[in-house]
Amino acid sequence: RAELDAHGSRWSSFSKNFAIFRIMREYLQLGFLRPLPEKLVDSEKASDAQFLFAFFPHGIACEYRILIDGMLHEVFPNVGEKIKALSASILFNIPLVREMALWTGCVDASRPVAESVIEKGYSVLVLPGGEAEQIRTIYRKERIYLKNRKGFIKLAMRKGVKVVPAYVFGANDYYYTSDAFAVPRTWIQKRLGVCFPLAIGLWGSMFCPLPVKTTIVFGEPLSFKMDSTGFPTDAELNAAHGEFSVALKNLFDAHKHELGYGDRVLEIL
Repeated sequence: RAELDAHGSRWSSFSKNFAIFRIMREYLQLGFLRPLPEKLVDSEKASDAQFLFAFFPHGIACEYRILIDGMLHEVFPNVGEKIKALSASILFNIPLVREMALWTGCVDASRPVAESVIEKGYSVLVLPGGEAEQIRTIYRKERIYLKNRKGFIKLAMRKGVKVVPAYVFGANDYYYTSDAFAVPRTWIQKRLGVCFPLAIGLWGSMFCPLPVKTTIVFGEPLSFKMDSTGFPTDAELNAAHGEFSVALKNLFDAHKHELGYGDRVLEIL
């Protein structure tokens, strides 16, 4: 199965030129804040450059993820075509969704596949909050699920790749949300790893987001060291996770005013 192969099954021309993707990028005014951090630009130029891009928030449907696959080469000319997105295994069991995921650079998010992706020289894009963050999304609130998400940091430390925090301004405003049936929906999410969000977008639709300008901001690449090879100690992992959490919050705070989110506070669950 292609999703279990580190090389995946990307269809680059589809990602870049599919008409609906092009329309949605304009509809959401999707773009990247420029200039990028100088350290990120310099690191990306290296012939052996590799990163783990950690995106927040997930939002209700993270439409931006599929749309930026055909745009990343514009901001990362060296690694842009060599970024694989880790996606939940369940997506590859849904017809058409599986194909869309594969064609836009996704592979299975299992640890063996993730490790293989990095070992083969690719960079990795992850949404660490996953379905736990998805079900906690509230319209017009900046809320992320990070305190118990340390696997992506451990992966980066074990494989020696730099972690780049990324915040997507606008992603939590795509849909009006409801907390109805929150208890049973959260129970299902925790037990089965499946999220059933209650949300409506344009014209009451569950499939089209509201026309919200979306700006992606990248932070400086973070390097985490270990005293020994193999796995980081709990202390090393916790320290690295804490450093990332601070960097992400600082990234949000540094840009929220200029992007129109000055009245919001980033809540880290």
